[in-house]
Amino acid sequence: MGAGVFITGTDTGVGKTVVTAGLLAALRKSNIDVVAFKPVQSGALPGGSGLTSPDATFYLKASRIRGGVSDYSLYCFEQPFSPHLAAEMSGVEVSPKVIITRCRDLLARHQALLVEGAGGICVPLTRSGYTVADLAKDLGFPLVVVARPTLGTINHTVLTIKYSQSAGLKVAGFIFNSRQQTTDPPGKDNARVINAMTGAPMLGWLPHLPGLDMDRGIPGDLAEAAAQHLCWREIGGMVR
Repeated sequence: MGAGVFITGTDTGVGKTVVTAGLLAALRKSNIDVVAFKPVQSGALPGGSGLTSPDATFYLKASRIRGGVSDYSLYCFEQPFSPHLAAEMSGVEVSPKVIITRCRDLLARHQALLVEGAGGICVPLTRSGYTVADLAKDLGFPLVVVARPTLGTINHTVLTIKYSQSAGLKVAGFIFNSRQQTTDPPGKDNARVINAMTGAPMLGWLPHLPGLDMDRGIPGDLAEAAAQHLCWREIGGMVR
């Protein structure tokens, strides 16, 4: 059985998909047989064969993996709401067992697996309160937290890591993702403070990439930037 890593964020929109795709591309460039998987996608896009996951689509674009988007996604809901509500509005019930089975199947066929959550760690996947944290715990994967490097990140990132640790999750570390060009001088100090308060190491800082456009499926220099700036060799035992 291969090694798995679960990727979450301090909030929606912090760049989980970009970091996931970047890690995927960097690992594959080093000839590691790794794939990425988006179990639950809110805000899915209509296509010729139904709704498709834009996040999984971007994985394929960034890493040049062959296969269909549906091979690396599962539940797709058109409404951009919390998964539990988007599922209800679609008349679908999210099954954690089905998600876990798909993850085990992917791990049986590949050396490593990156699983990207929906929103933040406390987001409910079902009305009964089964959360992203519960899924990560049931999978038994170490957690990587994606965060903004800017003002407010200490509070958001520490809360996410501390909650995860209290829920029994192993936090491998956190990654800063710069969505905009910034020369924010407190960024490095933010990382030091987060590490001191949580014990979780910083696993890299992905810089702003002007040529990257996720909406249009253009990864730009993401693979090279991830290989250079992210500590992908240290995450989850995927590199032996």
